[in-house]
Amino acid sequence: MVKKITIGIIIFTVLFSLSVQRQAFLSFDDNVELVKRTFLNTGAKYEYANINAWAKINNDFTSFYKINEYVEIAIKNMNINKQKTKISRIEENNFRQVEVEYTENTRHINIAVQSLKNGSKSETYMLIDEYLINGYDNALKEKALINNTFKIFKLKPKVTVCFVGTFKGKLNKEKNSSIVKLVLDKLHAQKVEGMEDENIISVSAYSSKLKEYIKLGSEKINLNVAIRYSSFDDKTYLWVATPIIAIEY
Repeated sequence: MVKKITIGIIIFTVLFSLSVQRQAFLSFDDNVELVKRTFLNTGAKYEYANINAWAKINNDFTSFYKINEYVEIAIKNMNINKQKTKISRIEENNFRQVEVEYTENTRHINIAVQSLKNGSKSETYMLIDEYLINGYDNALKEKALINNTFKIFKLKPKVTVCFVGTFKGKLNKEKNSSIVKLVLDKLHAQKVEGMEDENIISVSAYSSKLKEYIKLGSEKINLNVAIRYSSFDDKTYLWVATPIIAIEY
């Protein structure tokens, strides 16, 4: 069940604090493939995937004319049919945003360009948030589209990729723990932090097999696993992401 992400300042505020580190000998595409294979090894039924990418465009309080230019270019390069988009605009004293929502058979895409002004400090960001739905799971192809879109603006985005699957019914606590452990073991990952109660298990971890990571304080994180039962549709949901889960769970 895909839940629409509200694109706003909070996403940028949270993600802006994450410092992404890279090592050249293994690309992020390799990371995604490793995580995808591990996700499939759990036996979960694939439901959808999410790709979330963002970058700062400049340090200006950008005009609506220029924001619209960015949006138009992004629409074209994401292979989106503009006639089927829903476009909304927000303008306040210190905030401007253009957001595009687009849904087709296999993809749900949100594009937002927003500009913020806080005293003498101004910033403009672009976010592309895409869901791969109805059995479509080619995350690498879609990530390439997203990366190429940012590349046009000479930007290098921060990217997260998450695979979401389900198991029928409510699994017991031991089974949930074993699934999370399987993911960590397959990727030789060490738990960094996490939470666990009767309803959810969520673990952030570091895997030496995944050569891109973020730093939260002094800790490295490049794998995020969560599992939770939903009484709404009587399914247990599994999220496996690198480097973090950037969607509601």
